[in-house]
Formats: sequence, C-alpha cells, structure tokens
Amino acid sequence: MSDGSDDEEPTRKTKLIPGTRLAALAAGGLPLALFDGGTGLGLGAALVYDAALVVGAALEARGLGRRAPEVERRMESRLVVGVPNTIVIRLRNVDARPVRVTVRDDLPPGWEADPGELRIDLPGHARREVSYTVVPPKRGRYRFGDLHLKLEGVARLGASVVAVPSGVDARVFPNVLGPRRYELAARLGDLAAEGFRSIRQSGGGGEFEQLREYVAGDAYRDLDWKSTAKRQRPVTRVFEQERSQTVILAIDAGRMMATRLGAITKLDHSINAALLLAWVALRKGDRVGLVVFGDQVRQFVPPGRGQGQYRKLLDALYSIEAEETFVDFRRFVEFVQIRQRKRALLVMFSDLLDEAHAMPLAEHAALLRRKHLAVCVTMHDPVAEGLADAPVEDAKAAYMRAAAADLLAEREHVKAHLNKSGVRLVEAPPGELAVATVNRYLEIKARRSL
Repeated sequence: MSDGSDDEEPTRKTKLIPGTRLAALAAGGLPLALFDGGTGLGLGAALVYDAALVVGAALEARGLGRRAPEVERRMESRLVVGVPNTIVIRLRNVDARPVRVTVRDDLPPGWEADPGELRIDLPGHARREVSYTVVPPKRGRYRFGDLHLKLEGVARLGASVVAVPSGVDARVFPNVLGPRRYELAARLGDLAAEGFRSIRQSGGGGEFEQLREYVAGDAYRDLDWKSTAKRQRPVTRVFEQERSQTVILAIDAGRMMATRLGAITKLDHSINAALLLAWVALRKGDRVGLVVFGDQVRQFVPPGRGQGQYRKLLDALYSIEAEETFVDFRRFVEFVQIRQRKRALLVMFSDLLDEAHAMPLAEHAALLRRKHLAVCVTMHDPVAEGLADAPVEDAKAAYMRAAAADLLAEREHVKAHLNKSGVRLVEAPPGELAVATVNRYLEIKARRSL
C-alpha cells in the first residue's frame, strides 16, 4: 500500500465559509425587524442578532480549521486499468469535540470518483475510514492532488474548507485478472471452462506433477498401480515436461495498434494476451523475454524465469502507448537476431489490416524462421468486417463497404504471405485473443515443435 503523507506536516490551506444552518438562523431576525412597531428597536435587535450569528460562525469556522482532522490517502501501489479500484481515506480527529467531515479528492484529469464526495461524522479522538472507487481509463503514470475537507461543528454556523497537500504518483497497469482466472481454473482442474484446450503430450518423460483419473488414450506405462488399487479405479500419473524453452514476446506499438476495439485499444488487447501467455509460460518453467518495437526498439527485457520476471514484464508494459509512427520491422528483426541467438518461440503481436503496415513483417519473417519458431498474433477487426457485410443504401455506404472489403482482401494477402514464409498465425476476436494465444503456446509445447 502507498499513501500521500509526508514525513513533515504539510502546509494546509484553510478557507472559512458559512455553515449549513447560518442562513436559516439569520432569517430568524426578520420578524424582529418587521414588527418593531415603528420604534426601530426591532431592527436594532435584528442587526445585533445577525451580527452575533456572524461572529459565532467565524469563531466556529476558525476553530474547526485549527483543529482539522489528520487525513491520509491509502491505495494499492499498482492500480488496474478498466476496473474499479478502491481508494481509502483515513481520518483521525485530534480534538475531543465531534466534527462532520466531507471529503473530496483531486483526481487525475479524466478520472471520476464513485461517490464524488465522502461524508462522515467523526466523534472526538476517533479514527475512521471511508472509501471510493475509480476506474482508470488508460494505463500509465498519473498524479493525485490535494485532499479537500469541509468541516462542520455541532452548531453548524460556520464551516472550514481545508486543502491538505497529498500529491502522490499512481501507476496504472494492464488488467491481470486473466492470469488469476487461469490460476483458479488450474487449481480446480477445470481448464476447459476457461477455453484452454487439453492437448496430450507425445511422451511420458518429465517430472511427476499430479495424479488424475484415467481417460481414454492415456499410456499404460503412466498408470499409478498403487493409487489404482487404493481407489478401485484407474489413476494416471501426469508429468510436467522437463525441457525449458525460451519465449520472446514481441509487441508492435506502432500507429495501427492505437485503434480502439471496444473500451480499449488493439495494443491493450495485445498486452493483456502477452501477459497471460507470459504468466502461463513462466508457470511451465520457460524463460520469457520481451521486445516492444515501433520505428525503433522501445523496450527490451532479457529472458528470465520466475515471478520476479513477470513483475519485470509488467513494469515494462504498464506505460507503453502506441505511437503515430510506421513500424521498422527490419530493425526489429535485426535486434532479435543479435540479442536472441539461441532458438526461441517468437510470439509477435501486430495488426494485419493495413497491407502497407503488415507486409514488411511478412517479408522479414523468413529471416526469423531460419533460427526461431515465429508466431504472429492478430485480432479480427469487427468494424471492418461489419462494414464489409453492411447493406448498401446510398453512395456513401457503397464506398465504405468497398473500402472495408479492400482492407480485408489486403489482410488475406498478408496472411497468405506469412503462411508462405513459415510463420504460424493466431487470429481471434479481441475478447478471445488471450485464450487463443495461450492455446497455441500449449499446442507447441505439447508437440515439442520448438
């Protein structure tokens, strides 16, 4: 957890404002002024009455400002894009008198709190926590500002608004619920429910992993006879493959990946799929590395193992954004040839909808094929596919349909060229991209294609 408090007491800015009861109580002087019988005594009494209220309000507001509660913001060090994240506000009343507190937080531009204001009655010397949620719209680094407290006492004649310096940076990361969902399914032994295929290994060699009930096709040499006799039904030993392989995740961060498909961009969909693949591959004991490229290589994480490696990949990807540049695939291929000399599974996430953008990838893929097993991961574009099949009602619709059909034809041409170059292809709708990518990895792993 991280907070926005400093070691030294920050300078607070205080503003005095009327309390919620001041206007209503001040109106109570009107009858005195209206029904004074022409003597002027009622008007004078009303003025004295209202002056006393104003003085009382000022004194109450000033006292509240001096006795403002201590406050701090608490939140996770890593926020997640596109899902509710809880922000906790901790309050401590330093005075014996109760106070009503309304809290507002300065959020990064474009963010919205739910609820926008937090209200709580804080007894004397009490500690309380209130919270709100935010849904970060994008990955990256952002800045929270001050915390604003509106303080009201028992009389509620005067109030004080205190701005507490609480600036703190927040990092917003990709949605990693996919790996957690996979982990849960793995523990329950129900991978099929998440869409992951069960592919039989071509051989029983490896390190013993677990027992399960026999299914048709299991090798008899893998039967565990002791467990079979104990349970009175066939039980098979499952082995984890011993061979450790290298997986390089290569993510295109050029202009075509900035297109939004649903709530997030193509780049976000690719990052989510890459992180899920990394998580699964690391759990399988493989070494995983990363290359992010555009007109040049922007990020490189050498292959490594373990949960520490996953955190490195996450740190490298959380702030990556697509740039309005063409992609230099030649430079990317040369970089991989220099940095990864041993054979590896190279999983490239890119967009194939624009032939001018994607054809250089297909042309340079043959160089990668000489040493590595290359897989290109791309996603269907529902917008282009919908336009290509849309009914023609006017000239504009006919033009858009023809343009979409041309884009899809270019895509098929690029796919054919990739296939001719020996590059395997994973193509799926945006919401299914992560599972499709992991399934292809599991297939390659099971068949020992690498």
